[in-house]
Amino acid sequence: MNKLLLLALTLMTSLSFANPLAGTYTVKSLRVSDATGYTYVYTTTPVQHKNTSCTETDSFAISRDAKSYDHIYSSLLAAGAAGKQVQIWVAYGNGECLNNRQRIALTEIKFN
Repeated sequence: MNKLLLLALTLMTSLSFANPLAGTYTVKSLRVSDATGYTYVYTTTPVQHKNTSCTETDSFAISRDAKSYDHIYSSLLAAGAAGKQVQIWVAYGNGECLNNRQRIALTEIKFN
């Protein structure tokens, strides 16, 4: 059990370092686009520009083709509906943008 916990913490830590924390946000709205295949996440405060290869800073984006799309979308929807803040990490590097917006790689919601 301790080994499993240590492994989980190690993986979470390495994911955090691989993808920079963009900040803590309150979700204002979600826009799902059939045309692009992306879901755009609008927040109540300005998006921090962590991946400088992405030029748009009006929202974040997630692709419906992402492995964790359902999990990320569900977490954002739950946070928005509950009025809770969500921490968002973004993919970092060239080619990691979705329609020139920072791609969400990881989310965390604290309900307490």
